[in-house]
Amino acid sequence: MMSFSSSSNGISRRDALQRLGGLGLAGLMPGLGMGTGVASTSNLPTQEAVHYPFPRDPLANVPMARLPVGAVEPKGWLQTQLGQMAEGMAGHLHEIYSNVGENNAWRGGTGDVWERGPYWLDGAVPLAYILDNDRLKEAVRPYLEWTLHSQRSDGYFGPSPDKKYDDTQGLQTERPSDWWPRMVMLKVLQAYHSATGDERVLDLMSNYFRYQKRTLSEKPLNHWSWWSKMRGGENQASVYWLYNRTGDDLLLDLAPALFEQTFDWTGRFESQSGRWHGVNTGMGLKQPAIQYLQTHDERYLKAIDAGLQYLYGQHPQPQGIFSGDELLHGTDPVHGTELCTIVESMYSLETLIGITGRIDYADRLERMAYNALPAQHNDDYTQRQYYQQPNQIDLSSVPRGASPFVTDHDGENNCFGLLNGYPCCTTNMHQGWPKFVRSMWQATADGGVAAVAYGPCAVTATVGDGEGTEVTIDEETTYPFEDTIRFTVEPKTAVSFPLRLRVPTWVNEAATVQVNGRPYTTTAGGQMATIERRWTEGDRVTLALPVSVEAERVHERAIGVRRGPLVFAKAVEGEREQIGVQHDMPTHAVHPSAPWNYGLEVKPDEAEEAVTLEQGTPEGYPWTAENAPVKLTMPGRKIPFWSEYNNAAGPLPPSPTHVDTDGEDVTLIPYGSTTLRISAFPVVRA
Repeated sequence: MMSFSSSSNGISRRDALQRLGGLGLAGLMPGLGMGTGVASTSNLPTQEAVHYPFPRDPLANVPMARLPVGAVEPKGWLQTQLGQMAEGMAGHLHEIYSNVGENNAWRGGTGDVWERGPYWLDGAVPLAYILDNDRLKEAVRPYLEWTLHSQRSDGYFGPSPDKKYDDTQGLQTERPSDWWPRMVMLKVLQAYHSATGDERVLDLMSNYFRYQKRTLSEKPLNHWSWWSKMRGGENQASVYWLYNRTGDDLLLDLAPALFEQTFDWTGRFESQSGRWHGVNTGMGLKQPAIQYLQTHDERYLKAIDAGLQYLYGQHPQPQGIFSGDELLHGTDPVHGTELCTIVESMYSLETLIGITGRIDYADRLERMAYNALPAQHNDDYTQRQYYQQPNQIDLSSVPRGASPFVTDHDGENNCFGLLNGYPCCTTNMHQGWPKFVRSMWQATADGGVAAVAYGPCAVTATVGDGEGTEVTIDEETTYPFEDTIRFTVEPKTAVSFPLRLRVPTWVNEAATVQVNGRPYTTTAGGQMATIERRWTEGDRVTLALPVSVEAERVHERAIGVRRGPLVFAKAVEGEREQIGVQHDMPTHAVHPSAPWNYGLEVKPDEAEEAVTLEQGTPEGYPWTAENAPVKLTMPGRKIPFWSEYNNAAGPLPPSPTHVDTDGEDVTLIPYGSTTLRISAFPVVRA
């Protein structure tokens, strides 16, 4: 395998160590966990055994880099999840939704020219190669081949502005030259190159960026649309991706020009104010860190923390994402979050983890992936919501005005269907799971690998010194439904390399690591457990994560219930009603058929003592109320005066609130396994 190197860029050995472990950067990062019995020098990144494309000089050193598409193979319930995607919308959208089908302009047709085709491919291409699914590879091939052959002599690629396109209602055909859909297609091509090594991708991108550098002064990012200006960080990231593979100095001139024409997310995050567009914010989270790569100015990294402090201080929701329907909308649990916001925020966090090594960013990523994401698509991946609500008691086709959503879209925003709301989520949702699976493991700058998010999978990577040695690590677990992860290391030949295992910040007691059945280290939460040894075939590592139930204060001093990465909710029984058909696919409302208005009779700081835990093994698809592998039972009471308002749960009663109803056991299941639910609970007292 080709080896890539990166210079030290003047970074000290101490700073390099801190970045690798997630410590430093003006005190913003959690520390690197050495554990007991591990010498501090064992964690120093040497930059001498880099087998994957890390940043080239003069870009900043980073602690981790993505492995190729397909290096991480899902297993267990994750394999089921991605398999259902391939059998559902992700694998068949080109057949279901004509706007991304054979007449799409990104495969040479006269149909949609803008983001919908590239959005679908941004998930379908990595999904095809992660699953090694020949049918899906054949489905995406015409789009890839047409795009690779579409480049003009001046470097422009994609739908031509000189072609006549259909004017059918609902098609986006008015701006074929816009920079924005090309930003998405560049990500598609990068994933394809990562999976296949097709050198035509490097040629196309090199020629296109020369065209872009010549053209930006005349036609800046906002020339065709506001979206390109807001999302220019996607373009800048692709420039650095190519630079790390070609070393073309022209790209170091283009990247700052793109940053200057992009909306000032650094200043926006530093100001910590405003009612921003949710999806743009999700994308914008990574943009300052991308600028940091060339400037080495830690102001940009600090700005991200300021932005997150604002988002999760003023607009948090229990399931781990901020509100945005479509603008940021505060803490009320009947406010919604757009599906695009979730998958774009996840991708930004995946990028930030590699640049910074931050443990807390990985915690946020898992919380979104294991709560918000599965709740917003249906069980067989044939329908999705435009908005989801933490307290979601009725999915109805009812115009609601400005309450509970900022933008209402004729009332079907929270129904399950193909196109309700805007079609952007129909096409963009597919990147969420495949990119998460790819990012679960990353290469480290000293020739090792790091597990940054957990779940059943196997990773194959090149590790060690020199040319390196291929190793496969099988990760056996049902996480997030259990608390123990077991790794079996299978190198082709014996090899020394560091294996790093994330210990989440929610771990209150030290996590324990065993190697071949013997205690190896204990590591506190918010750190990396590092195991550096000579690995031989069949070596086994076990990571045990102490988990407790915690009650977190949310809107109006209500509480959300969390256990490790999982948020829990009371599932509300409901009846489905078909209310329409879109492209031969049904749209469903869901109406409550059982009481939902319960509070929890617990003291927030004693939640663990108030819980009865029922923990099982996932059988089949886990994100359903019937199959939920983990259940919590807590004492609660019905709140008679908490009632429906405007087809949503009414205003939360203040906590604590006094009621004279009988005490009852309230069963909670993982948020992602619910459709109708309550996840922000008033605290009740008799």
